[in-house]
Amino acid sequence: MDFTLDDEQRALQSAVREMAGRLVRQATSGDVAVGPQPVDREVWSSLAEMGLLGLPFGEDAGGMGASAVEVVLASSELGAARLQAPYADALAAAAMVADAESAPDGLLEQIVEGSQLVFTALAEPGRAWDPEHPETTAVEQDGTWRVTGRKLGTTALSEVDAVVTTAFCCETACVFLVRQPAVKDGVIELDGAEAIRLGGPELLQAGLSLGIVALAGEALGCMGAALTMTTDYLKTRKQFGVPLATFQTLTQRAADMYVSVELARSTALFAAMAISENATDGATASRAKALLGRTGRHVGQEAIQLHGGIGMTAEYAVGHYTSRLTAIEHTFGDSRYHLGLLARGLADHEMVDVLV
Repeated sequence: MDFTLDDEQRALQSAVREMAGRLVRQATSGDVAVGPQPVDREVWSSLAEMGLLGLPFGEDAGGMGASAVEVVLASSELGAARLQAPYADALAAAAMVADAESAPDGLLEQIVEGSQLVFTALAEPGRAWDPEHPETTAVEQDGTWRVTGRKLGTTALSEVDAVVTTAFCCETACVFLVRQPAVKDGVIELDGAEAIRLGGPELLQAGLSLGIVALAGEALGCMGAALTMTTDYLKTRKQFGVPLATFQTLTQRAADMYVSVELARSTALFAAMAISENATDGATASRAKALLGRTGRHVGQEAIQLHGGIGMTAEYAVGHYTSRLTAIEHTFGDSRYHLGLLARGLADHEMVDVLV
């Protein structure tokens, strides 16, 4: 599989890097938390103006008609710049709207242009991540679907215009769109809320696969930046009168970080290419998510340890990258969840390519 980037892809990388560089000031104050954050309107408008919100969607909806590979390239630059925009979450929600059996007219176009904030709300309070088996239920009354249950998002939902969520109906998990949901203390309270049924489990998988690809790109950007900071530190910081890079054990650990970053890069691009051809390829998405979780944890922990005490300070970016990598690892199912999915599917294959 050829991972070489063409001229257009390199131009996209350069443009996103330049845009992220202009907006990076909001992420460098040292006190930016890594949990769900309110959407920064300036950042969101910039993403929309550059076309990143519609990158993988058709030109008829205002999108760019690009593939998931371009999503990885763009989100990698956002991750390296530490822009805490819910880009992956928005793409996952938009993908489910784009492929819905019936979605409100013009909604995808409004998402792409940034005028409507639509994110996912797939987790449930007090339960492990399991969007395919929700406790939330949906019933149809007089031609109108109504959803009842409690949901959590990966994004702060106080200003959201609508959420894409799951509920049990028709003997399976179905995907619904709920406009103006009631949010209390970060939890969406659905008490017979009117909803629009978008589709079934395949639609859910397609959205999550695209979201995981975007997360993989962001994690890759965080890992690459943390590796660069660490190697620069080892080359300049002196101990006993010599740079730390002259100590063989430290350079070996940095080399192991490099191996993890390159393995993550290959995995993210492979997953993007595979999902571009088959949006419902859940096995590839799970393999990528599990491996990115492992490599991200390795790179983040080593970056902090090789920096010593400075890696733990709030003013230093390497700790921010590690915190964000940890948050990414727990978004859309953690490594243990995706390894469980892969394990349950082993019996479906005569031979399995070992990736993780």
